[in-house]
Amino acid sequence: MKKMLSGILSAVMCVGVIAGGTVPVMAEERVVTIYSSKDAWKDQCAEAAKRIEETYGIKADVVAMPNTDIESVIATKLATNDPPDIIFSNVPQTVEQYNITEKGEILDEEPWVERLAAKDVLTYKDGHIYGMPTYVSGNFFGGVYYNKEKMKELGYDNPQPKTMDEFWAILEDIKSQGVTPVYMTDADPWTTQVWTTMGWGVVLDEKKDTIYNDLLTNKIRFTDIPEMEEVLQGLQDIYTKGYANENHASQTYDTSMAVVGEGEYPMVIQGEWFEIAMNDAYPDVELGSFAIPFGDKDMIAIGAYTEGAYVPKGENSELAKEYLRYWSSPEILGPVFESYPCASAWVDVDGGDLLPAQKNLIENYVNTGKYTYEFDAYFDVARPIMEDYLFRNIVEVTMGKEPAEAIKDWDERYNEFMRDKEIEGFN
Repeated sequence: MKKMLSGILSAVMCVGVIAGGTVPVMAEERVVTIYSSKDAWKDQCAEAAKRIEETYGIKADVVAMPNTDIESVIATKLATNDPPDIIFSNVPQTVEQYNITEKGEILDEEPWVERLAAKDVLTYKDGHIYGMPTYVSGNFFGGVYYNKEKMKELGYDNPQPKTMDEFWAILEDIKSQGVTPVYMTDADPWTTQVWTTMGWGVVLDEKKDTIYNDLLTNKIRFTDIPEMEEVLQGLQDIYTKGYANENHASQTYDTSMAVVGEGEYPMVIQGEWFEIAMNDAYPDVELGSFAIPFGDKDMIAIGAYTEGAYVPKGENSELAKEYLRYWSSPEILGPVFESYPCASAWVDVDGGDLLPAQKNLIENYVNTGKYTYEFDAYFDVARPIMEDYLFRNIVEVTMGKEPAEAIKDWDERYNEFMRDKEIEGFN
């Protein structure tokens, strides 16, 4: 691999003359455009891009925006046949949203496919692979992530509640000590819905073989499922019982690292990305984790996707595929994982030692089979409206909206959307 790549690099180099002598320069600058949400373009991605530019001479021109903004921009560019070279997104979760089966390259024959640690996660329902993982084999190990030192001060060393009564008792006890237990960031709705996508996934696990298909074919409505309201009521209870910060509606995800790192709030309800970001911002602060036992079930909900990269069809698609081959190599990702350990997407790239909170959830739940897929994973067809309608209604519940009303409003918008798309069963 090294010999082949060095040959490619040499082929595009020539000698240029400047004052003081001769230096190697690029005969032609090679650039790939990458469009990504700010959340998906993580520090480890920037590090990988820097290494590719330094080693192989391909520069990444990155456009990163907030989730809803970048989704609209990408959709417009794809619709007008002016796509970026690479799209960073949740793969294969957003295949339908971006119409990747028509607009994107099929990547089945790429050499990195045989090296995947979890090929099934990447495989779309038509059997093809349209996206490459950017670094991790799977995403979203959700639960409560907490500052270990702060929790010990409050009397909790490795809390692992197995019932909801035990969970609520921990929050009540911490509150009684004059500390608000959970920090919520509802100005970013995607963080709020971590509770529901986990909770609904867990409580509906025993029905998953039929209930999601029934919802997707209009045989039942969301309002017909009592567990939907129960989980949403639990979220509202966090606020009405004083377990969350009063300024939750104005706080963004970016503010959560400081308040947990400095011990002002002991807990957040997040995924593994929070621990990764905390390790970078507060390397001396160790986090713990526990699963929220929704429905008194000792299991977690995980994502049926990973953070990855699509290659839209276009004049630069071959360069984009070449770029991703470099990205996936041990030469590029090995050093990156030394700084940002994770569950590596590649069998031949050591992801390093997992951070303790993520390790707890993976070893005790994922590796032991005590998991199900998150609720959102089943509704990729409706993803274009989830942020604006489902997530928005969930946030409104944190500010007093009745859970039953929120589910009814979502149900109506979902049915309208499915009728407009002429999905079978909706008319």
